[in-house]
Order: sequence, then C-alpha cells, then structure tokens
Amino acid sequence: MKKILLLPLLLWAMMAKAETALTVEPLNGSDKEYVVSLIGQIRFVDRVMYLYDQSGNELGHTAISEIGQIIFREATSTLTSLDNVQSNISVYPNPAIETITVNGLQDNQTVRIYDLQGRLISATPSQAGQTTVNVSNLQHGSYLLQVGAEVVKVIKK
Repeated sequence: MKKILLLPLLLWAMMAKAETALTVEPLNGSDKEYVVSLIGQIRFVDRVMYLYDQSGNELGHTAISEIGQIIFREATSTLTSLDNVQSNISVYPNPAIETITVNGLQDNQTVRIYDLQGRLISATPSQAGQTTVNVSNLQHGSYLLQVGAEVVKVIKK
C-alpha cells in the first residue's frame, strides 16, 4: 500500500524562500540536495523515501535505513553533492531505549519528534546547550527528530 507523506517540515521550508534546500545525508555515500520549491511530494513506499517534482517525476530516492539526517538549509548555487556537511546538533544514544540527549541547542528551541507519517509525537522546549527527551513511551521503530531546520533520524529500541 502506498502512503503519501507531506511532512510539516516540508511545508515550513516551502514557505521559507525559493533558495531553501532539502539535504538528505545518507549514513554512507554522498549527500543529495534538492531545491524545496521543486518538490511536489515525498512518499514512503516499502521503506524507501521518494521525492517527486510538481509533475510527478521522480527526483530521487533513498532507503529509510540509509538516511542519517534530513536537513533544510539555504541551497548551494550548484546543487551538487556535498561532502563533510557539519550538523549543528548531535543526538545520542541512537538507537535509544529510555532517553535521548540533544546537544548543540540554542535557547528557546523546541525539540520535536515526528513519526514516519509526519505526525507530531512530542515537542520538548529546550535550554541552550543540551536537552534530554524521554522516549520510553515510544514504540520501537524510526522517528524524525527536528530542531529548527535540522532533522535527524532516531531509532527507538
């Protein structure tokens, strides 16, 4: 069964500016960067994330198990593969059992956790530096943790 996922994050980024890019950082290999204004749909089918343009043409795909992070940022002028992209936040332990710690936060940021259908599961206000989020009530599986424009895949054991 096919499911169409329109993440709240994608909507937020589309409202930002045309130069906003969605960067998919795989666990291994080169990053893939897409101009957000060109993305019409994101679909998750058989544990693969597909990106489509406004006309339904596939822009790219990545197995969910291979995604390290999804980040919204200002697009590079060439939109080529990026190497050694630095994330401002770190999340550990990942996979997690009871809690996760998020480092690299600024004051008044909110740590949001979404399921893979794009539903908001939790929102935790943060303090500058680091915040601990209780994930013991989550079911086993993959989730997306969002802080500002950065998105990190987290796994609950």
